[in-house]
Amino acid sequence: MRVTDWDAIIVGAGPAGSALACRLGAQRRVLVLERAALSTAAAVAPRIGESLPGAARVLLQRFGLFERFLAAGHAERGATISHWDDGDPVWFDHLRDPNGPGWHLDRHRFDTDLREAAMAAGATFVDGCGPLRATHAEGIWQIEQQAFAQTHRARVLVDATGRNAAIARQLGIPRQVSDELICLHAYLPSHVDDEDDCTRLCADSNGWWYSVRVPSGQRVLAFHLDADDAELHVLRSWPNLLAKARRQAVLAEVLPVMADADVIVHARPAGSAMLDPVALARTAPGFFAIGDAGLSFDPIASQGLFHALASVESVAGYIEAGSDTADHLAAREAFLAEQASVHAHYRQRWWDTYAGPARHGAQSFWSRRSAALREGRAAPAAGPAAQADSPAPA
Repeated sequence: MRVTDWDAIIVGAGPAGSALACRLGAQRRVLVLERAALSTAAAVAPRIGESLPGAARVLLQRFGLFERFLAAGHAERGATISHWDDGDPVWFDHLRDPNGPGWHLDRHRFDTDLREAAMAAGATFVDGCGPLRATHAEGIWQIEQQAFAQTHRARVLVDATGRNAAIARQLGIPRQVSDELICLHAYLPSHVDDEDDCTRLCADSNGWWYSVRVPSGQRVLAFHLDADDAELHVLRSWPNLLAKARRQAVLAEVLPVMADADVIVHARPAGSAMLDPVALARTAPGFFAIGDAGLSFDPIASQGLFHALASVESVAGYIEAGSDTADHLAAREAFLAEQASVHAHYRQRWWDTYAGPARHGAQSFWSRRSAALREGRAAPAAGPAAQADSPAPA
């Protein structure tokens, strides 16, 4: 079996993994392993309308990516129209944010640009590598590409595999799921009359809605509900999802009257989750989990991609500062403490948001979360999650 040595091995070539490779590539020998073939990415359903806040500008500048990002054609975010509680919809203009309005992303272009920048910085990418086996011995992490009789070794191993947290789970680190939220979402064809650039949010009796027009010109419509909701199966049909959405005035203004037969409704788990911090702390030194692999957010926070970039900046600093086992232990302790602080801040925001819609307070979706808020714990699991077939909105 062939053996190669690296300073850091990153598993996962999504935004978190590619951004970390870009950040480290000029100073370290960095390998990025992606189990799938990147050439198939264009055939995957478009990423749901993900965005970055204006505060991401600083991180993109640190990665040396900001000028390339601006040239990529991502759309500046417009206002947000929210009908969350009683009364009239609330209008929020992001231009008042001192960091600027932020952007709605062309996710395929964004992901591709990150990978290309990482390779230009010196990182090596290997995709289509199939199943991987992670082990640790004598201070060294080993990743075996079993199908190719190839072993890679490094003192640092990073799980950037997204919500699957594939390497962490393989190492026996459990994932704590706060609630079994499901995101149903569809992509409406571009329409010349759709010039609305607002993000539209509204609460419903058994969940909440999100809609925005993304850089491709398509409109995304997403509904978030519990996995045990009796309506879940019914709403997998596009005519039924559209009919339910059109009962909301803030959505009916921008949605078609008739259902296009070609529109597909996708579903995926979207609840809050994090790796068990106690189990993480007991794992051999040099292991980190970044982005959604370590801590994933309810899409209502609109924080997933920003957190991915922020966690990259944090862990990169810790990796650069250490070289031996003691350094990596101290680095991970500091990283875990930082992630705990991020999670605590997020939970407070989650608390404030879901406490809002009093008009639906007696309904199961909201009362379940209200009970969790009162008791200061995560929302109870709602049953088995739906099969994931498209990404979360972050």
